[in-house]
Amino acid sequence: MFHQNYINPEKLVVNEDILRLFKLIEKHGGILRFVGGAVRDAIAGFPRSDIDLVTDLSPSELSDMCDDEGLKCIPIGIQFFTMGVIVNSSFFKITSLSPEEDNIKDEWKTDASKRDLTINAVYADEKGNVFDYYNGIKDLENGVIKFIGKPEVTINADYIRIMRFFRFCAMFGKNIDRKSLKACIKNKSLLRKISADKIKEELFKIMMAPYAVRALELIFDNGILDFMIAKPQNLNNMEKLDNIINELGLEKDIIRRIFVIFMPDSKRANRIADIFRLSKEQKEQLLNLCNSKLTLDNFKDSVSINKSIYRYGKNICKNMWLILNLENNDRNKISSVLNTLDSTNIPTFPITGKHLIKLGVDTKFIGLYIDVLKKEWFDSGCLLSKDELIKKYTNNFNTLFMEK
Repeated sequence: MFHQNYINPEKLVVNEDILRLFKLIEKHGGILRFVGGAVRDAIAGFPRSDIDLVTDLSPSELSDMCDDEGLKCIPIGIQFFTMGVIVNSSFFKITSLSPEEDNIKDEWKTDASKRDLTINAVYADEKGNVFDYYNGIKDLENGVIKFIGKPEVTINADYIRIMRFFRFCAMFGKNIDRKSLKACIKNKSLLRKISADKIKEELFKIMMAPYAVRALELIFDNGILDFMIAKPQNLNNMEKLDNIINELGLEKDIIRRIFVIFMPDSKRANRIADIFRLSKEQKEQLLNLCNSKLTLDNFKDSVSINKSIYRYGKNICKNMWLILNLENNDRNKISSVLNTLDSTNIPTFPITGKHLIKLGVDTKFIGLYIDVLKKEWFDSGCLLSKDELIKKYTNNFNTLFMEK
């Protein structure tokens, strides 16, 4: 249960303010510990998570301590015994052990028993000492995702824990606890009582996690979200995309991931946007991917790339280039075109109506003339300069116009 100096304290202690908080709570007869994500991720070697803290001081005792020490204390979740404490410029969320745990032989283990998964019920102090009440460290090391206690009881305490189970399968899961999975399947109808926004939040975290495909297969093969959305037909595309992303050191993008697993047309993309409650910007990005007509030929040379960037923008071009190369193992080629896309300036049509008016063009025909010149400019690969376009106008525009 107790692991002395197990974690490098630097992985938990963000600054001197949090050390002061530990010392002040100890001074006032209390204990303060890190819990949950920060401890879990420090053990797993992941980047630091948000810090959650637990103390055996009651909310009123914590508030009194802050008053005595000149710290600001803000109630942020009294029903959950949670207070916000400001130390200098740092804000910390601190939850008190439940009053019902007073006089219990081991109030910390009782607190741990109310958490969802064994890997999230590991505590640590500011020195790196770890307190593990449900073998969370062993489960984390073995990649076992397991509910604490009886799975159905744990799920019924908060239905969203079904989605959290799959989220942590996507993050750490190598060996899924069968009893926990069975309980999720048996109680999947409870997710209908959860807001779509909460489900979306968890699902998006799953889709961005290292083992997303395996977790999504568990979700869709067992009908966990059948009431919400049908199983994507191209889940294997995400694994192919991940291979490229990881090898080239690129950032993951949630809309790109949605697109590759569903490969939707515009009609279905609109439905997906509604189901997932995409923001206006996210919906636009998804529809732009659906509506783009890009093929590998659109990236064959600098002229083609110029035209593609002008028509669709860099972001759509980069995403579609990756998607078009899911089966391509030539990472150097993929990287080379991405670099070209990054370094290419977005072309700007150099002629305006004012330029043509100065040349004596009848204002009634400005729009027509602009359209013709813009086509000439685009066909050139967006390379013709203003002077070259004006020369076309002055030399043979009537012929050019008649041909168009």
